Amino acid sequence: MKGYQCSSCGKVYTYKRRACVKCGSNDFKEIELGETAKVITYTKLYVVPAGIEKVPLVLGIVEFSNGARLFGQIATDDPRVGMTVKPVYGKLRKINEKEIEGYYFVPA
Repeated sequence: MKGYQCSSCGKVYTYKRRACVKCGSNDFKEIELGETAKVITYTKLYVVPAGIEKVPLVLGIVEFSNGARLFGQIATDDPRVGMTVKPVYGKLRKINEKEIEGYYFVPA
C-alpha cells in the first residue's frame, strides 16, 4: 500500500496533498506504508448500506508503524484494539450488480 511523505518534515499521509499541514511544503515522495498495521479503534454496524453482504460490518481505524492512519473495513468477526492486520485489495460491496473494489484489512 502506497502513501506520501513530506520531503521537508517527514509527515506521512495516506493520500497525496497539495501541501503538508505540518510545514506547508508541497514536495512529497511516494513511500510504502508497510505490510501490517495495528487496530486503533473499531465499531460494528448491524444496519448496513445496500450491497454489504456480511453483517455485522466492522469498520475501524488502523495505524501503520510510520504513523499513517487509515479508516476502512476490517474482515473479522472478532476485532480487537491492538490487533495486527494487513491490507488486502478486493471486493468491498456490490451495487446494482457492479462489484466495488478497494482496500480492506484482515488479521495478519
